[in-house]
Amino acid sequence: MTWISYVGFAWKSLWRTIKVAVQLRQAVVFLLAWFLLSDAIATVSGTAILFAKTELNMPTPAVAGVSVIATLSGIAGAFSWPIISRRFGLRSNQIILCCIMLFEIIPLYGLLGFIPVVRRWGVGGLQQSWEIFPLAFVHGFVMGGLSSFCRSFFGVLIPPGSEAAFYALYAVTDKGSSVIGPAIVGRILDSTGEIRSAFWFLAVLILLPAPMVWYVDAEKGREDAVKMADRMRKDSDDVSARRAGLEEAEEEDCLMSGNDR
Repeated sequence: MTWISYVGFAWKSLWRTIKVAVQLRQAVVFLLAWFLLSDAIATVSGTAILFAKTELNMPTPAVAGVSVIATLSGIAGAFSWPIISRRFGLRSNQIILCCIMLFEIIPLYGLLGFIPVVRRWGVGGLQQSWEIFPLAFVHGFVMGGLSSFCRSFFGVLIPPGSEAAFYALYAVTDKGSSVIGPAIVGRILDSTGEIRSAFWFLAVLILLPAPMVWYVDAEKGREDAVKMADRMRKDSDDVSARRAGLEEAEEEDCLMSGNDR
């Protein structure tokens, strides 16, 4: 069937891309960091909605308002982070680290609810429903920076001419990580009966990719990518030359056979 052929071709192409990618250390480290970071993003988003519905007893229109605020602040972040980068002379990986540190505010603020003094106040640590709206702004603002700078930073590490294949791998890494964090949060909820306990896990999960992002050397990654592109081009030329030689030999054999007759 045709669709089976398409699916098979897609998986073969992805596998070829993976075999090339594993030879690029900087790209591999960044993909691992992005895997963890995208998992953290998906887990925080899902946990926030669940927390709003179960712990804060927010109605559906209020939860929708949280999503609207996050979306609008995401647009603001997409425009603001490049300005911040130029203003302070920050590189792409430094902006990503800034976003991670700002993102860490969300679970840390939720953990304040475990402090007895804060609990007695009755406000702070996400004890009141209105507290989730500023955090929604932070979430969206961070996403506006991460979505653009992570993609552009990864583009530096891609061998020229292989952008489509590598961005497909980037997308697979993004979508493939969206189940691990939520599954662990679900396990924590089943064990403790309190979703606030999951903030400990979220705080660690958000910080995990930070050392990897810091480790990635964009200049070294760009050099490796260019060398890999040259190597791939040379291998392709060698294959084409061998194929042309075989075709020429076959033509000569046909001519010789014809002359013998």
